[in-house]
Amino acid sequence: MKLLHTADWHVGKRLYGADRDDETRAVLAEVRDVAERERADAVLVAGDLLDRRLVDPAALGACLGALRALAEVAPVVAITGNHDDPDLWEHLAPYLEARRIHVAGRVRGAAEEAVRTIDTAAGPLHVAMLPWLEPGRLDLPAGADVRAARGTYADAVGAAVAVLAAELRRRREGAGGAAALLGHLLVDGAAAGGGERELTLGIAYAVAPGAVPTDLDYLALGHVHRPQGVPRSPAPGGYAGSPLALDFSEDAHAKSVTVAEVDPAAQTTTTRRVPLTAGRPLARIRGPLDALPELAAAHTGAWLLCEVELDAVHPDLVREVRDLLPNALRIEPRYAAPAAPGEEDGATAADGGRALPELYADWHAERGVPLDPRQAAIFAEALGHSEADAP
Repeated sequence: MKLLHTADWHVGKRLYGADRDDETRAVLAEVRDVAERERADAVLVAGDLLDRRLVDPAALGACLGALRALAEVAPVVAITGNHDDPDLWEHLAPYLEARRIHVAGRVRGAAEEAVRTIDTAAGPLHVAMLPWLEPGRLDLPAGADVRAARGTYADAVGAAVAVLAAELRRRREGAGGAAALLGHLLVDGAAAGGGERELTLGIAYAVAPGAVPTDLDYLALGHVHRPQGVPRSPAPGGYAGSPLALDFSEDAHAKSVTVAEVDPAAQTTTTRRVPLTAGRPLARIRGPLDALPELAAAHTGAWLLCEVELDAVHPDLVREVRDLLPNALRIEPRYAAPAAPGEEDGATAADGGRALPELYADWHAERGVPLDPRQAAIFAEALGHSEADAP
């Protein structure tokens, strides 16, 4: 049995205001092509289908279109992540079911409902569906350890996993086939990609690898954007990662989907990553203003984060960089350290010796709003008066 595992689509994601809809459609079409080329028996999508809970109709339409395209190749099993509106997907689930798209927005009340058996061309596939559990609303399956559920968030997730694992074993013993856990969660030891929400990556959210069932054929996870296995996990699989680089902290990641070949009879699973190339890369460059075009030439087609080395305040920095490089999304001034930190123009040790006018211009540049020269002059004049009046 061949499974295609993908996650963290974040359809509708904007990067510093840049519309990435065309990239998203292209990379999800590439995922569909991989599924067809690999002759996948099932597709597992491990959450964060959309980027925001406040749904953009165009983003939802693109996401549903991608799911339908995949379902033309093989049955699709999908769950929600922390970016998704679980109620929306619960309402859509009955309509998607008829199209071979099985979606869970919340953990179903009974374990029998939370584990779905899919008939594939290679035999039955039993999938335990564990969407993101809301910290303020822990929807646990019936039979979960009440004491664990009252402990930490990670304890509650571990209790849910234990119930689902028991149901998986019961299904496989009765009907044979393969067993997979599809979850949107953080397992301790996973390396964050950088574009995830930091509030959901703390140690309080991390489930111990020992909570992962030992008798799974495949572990299909989402939430972490860097593709990777799970250290100390007893089951094969891990994180598929996002198909697009979603933040400049992911600029060095190679994006991919995971293909797992499962042989339940032999109790073996082999996995490999299939690269995705449809998305535009992200790149960082650093140097003086006049050197940026040459530095950018090494990153054809990439969205850029530009760190511009300056000796003095440059009020029109954002406009000038974007005139040179229209694909520059973020522009960060980098000032040379003054010879005598703390002695000029109100500079202090706390800000590295940088003058207040520089910090003011930096504040504007970071927000993508060039500092008007008249504003800079008024600020400098006001600063001069305040220092003259100081005791």
